[in-house]
Amino acid sequence: MTHRTGTPGAVAGGPRGGGPAAAPGVLFLLAFALYPLVALVRNALGLGRTGLREQAGLTSDYLLRALTSDSILRAVMNSLVVCIAAVAIAIALSVPLVLHLAARSREGHSTSILDSTFTLPVALPGTIIGFFAVVLLGNTGMLGMWLPRLAGAAYVLPGLVVAYTYFSLPRIVGPLRGAAENLDQAAPEVARSLGAGRIRVFLTITLPLMIPAIIEASGTALAVALGGYGTIAVLARGDRLLPLEVVDGLSAAGFNIASASAIALVLAVLAAAFLLAGRVFARAAEGIISR
Repeated sequence: MTHRTGTPGAVAGGPRGGGPAAAPGVLFLLAFALYPLVALVRNALGLGRTGLREQAGLTSDYLLRALTSDSILRAVMNSLVVCIAAVAIAIALSVPLVLHLAARSREGHSTSILDSTFTLPVALPGTIIGFFAVVLLGNTGMLGMWLPRLAGAAYVLPGLVVAYTYFSLPRIVGPLRGAAENLDQAAPEVARSLGAGRIRVFLTITLPLMIPAIIEASGTALAVALGGYGTIAVLARGDRLLPLEVVDGLSAAGFNIASASAIALVLAVLAAAFLLAGRVFARAAEGIISR
């Protein structure tokens, strides 16, 4: 278990309130986050730019359509199912992996190659990951040739879950790798010396200590996966996800800016909710563990 020490501004010579040093970051946030979000809300309410067949003027029609349309709600549900399932699988794969890597690191073994291998997907565009899914699970994919029932699975929800699991894996492995390195080894060693088996030590000591990091990493991974467009753009032949609906709204006849902005706003709110929930529940879990 790790404990945080120190207070803000405790580092000698460090700025206490951020001051001018924080200005570039604040300006960047305003330019690339706050202003576009305001523009998105204005468009969704009909007060900003509208498409060729959309009427300008204050209205909630575009937002209501985004919240009640059967196709959009289906895309929302598909997105939630795919992202939650993918992140859950990525967590199940990542926890034993990072614990193994941390143990090897403590023993003095280099893990650089393995670390690079498992975090490689974070450097790959979503379109490449979608292509990987096609190569494995497409109509003529490798697994489809061995098991005909898997042919074309890349274009339905199970195949999308596989692709998004690979997409999410480095976003889970990275944060959990640091948490595994910082685990206090005293309690597990004492438990093993008293005769507790590896599985029991993992379930009763190691896993609970990692829960805050798992929760926070999951929130971030869910938010990123929810907005991942490249992968679904390659695999969009069957089940649709929310980012595809946003892009289709912009590229459809008439360039439906207000409608697409409303859908994008729904997507942004869901992503922000995952991020916030991850942070809040992680802090709550830390408080419970530290008692």
